[in-house]
Amino acid sequence: MSVMLYKHPGKHKMHGDMFDYIVVDEGDVDAKVKDGWAKTTEEAKNGPVKKPAAKRGRKPKTED
Repeated sequence: MSVMLYKHPGKHKMHGDMFDYIVVDEGDVDAKVKDGWAKTTEEAKNGPVKKPAAKRGRKPKTED
């Protein structure tokens, strides 16, 4: 199966903005994402969705 990947900005008008795109086989997606391509136009514009960092610090004291 083929997958379309995106970069922003680009020369093709899509979703109200300008993007470049490529079509790759599913097995090549991870390598292309590492090269800067995104799976969605939104991700291409804003960068990958980042998970919130785990809170660091001491655990609260508990009373026995």
